[in-house]
Order: sequence, then structure tokens, then C-alpha cells
Amino acid sequence: MKPYLSKLLAASFVSLAMTGCSATGSAPSEPVPEVRQITQSAHCGLTGPGVAYVRSPASLEDLLGVAGQNMSTGAIRQVNLDNEQLVIVTLGQKPTAGYSVGLERAAQEGTTLKLEMRVNQPAPGMMVAQVITSPCVVLAVASGGWQRVEVTGVTEKPLVKLIEK
Repeated sequence: MKPYLSKLLAASFVSLAMTGCSATGSAPSEPVPEVRQITQSAHCGLTGPGVAYVRSPASLEDLLGVAGQNMSTGAIRQVNLDNEQLVIVTLGQKPTAGYSVGLERAAQEGTTLKLEMRVNQPAPGMMVAQVITSPCVVLAVASGGWQRVEVTGVTEKPLVKLIEK
């Protein structure tokens, strides 16, 4: 290769590399919190739309002791509450089967954990069992020093849970 050609290629490469490293004008993004869905159920026994934050075995037992809940508790009990906390999001009572809730995306904004939920409901005219249900989802969240959990997608306004120290 001729010397001038290799210098030209080297200069082009350096220029290209520096362009890729230059500032784009966008603010640095917050880290994405580690959130995983443990289970969901059509019968959590919780009557209103809401969010619960569980970080102790005692709180977990209180929640799992709710009358009328029919969740698979094995996976929930395996979560190490020293490393992760649980967030339970419920839709409240629904008049038929066919409703469910799941995690769409998670984000962090300062000390706020933001959870966007996906709610499924039966299609109009669909045949479903006429039974009162109380759908919910249980999420495990890596410890993050959260002071607030904000859940959207369940009700018109965000559901907010302030975390006690």
C-alpha cells in the first residue's frame, strides 16, 4: 500500500472515530432498573386498583394472607428480600374473567421507580365467565433505594406508593 494512501485511511478512521465519540446533545440516561415478573393471577383478593411494596417477610406474609387470593406463592417465597423487593400491582375487582395485568416497561427517574403496565381485557361481545376477579401481577425489583413507585396504565392517573424508610 502506498504511504499516502495508508495515511489517508488512518486519518479517515481517526476522524470517523472522533465523530462517533462527539457529544450528541442528549442528557445521560438513567440506568434501567432490574425488574422481573414473578407471577400474575386472576384472583389476588385485593378489591381496589393499587400498588403494594414488600421488602420484609412480615409484609409478605400479610399480603399472602389476604382472603380470596389464589396466587402461586412458591415463586414469590423464593425471592430473597435482602436483594430484591416485591411490587404487587392490582387492577381491583373486575366483573368477569378475561382481565390481566403485566409489565410493559420499567424506568428510573431519580429515586422514583416508574412501572408502565399493560392491561388486557376481554373483547366486546366475547364469552367470558361471569365471576368476580381481582387480577394482579407480582414483580421482583432489584434494591435501588426507591423512595417512590409510580405505576401507569392501570388507572387514568398514576398510582403512587411512597416507600417508608
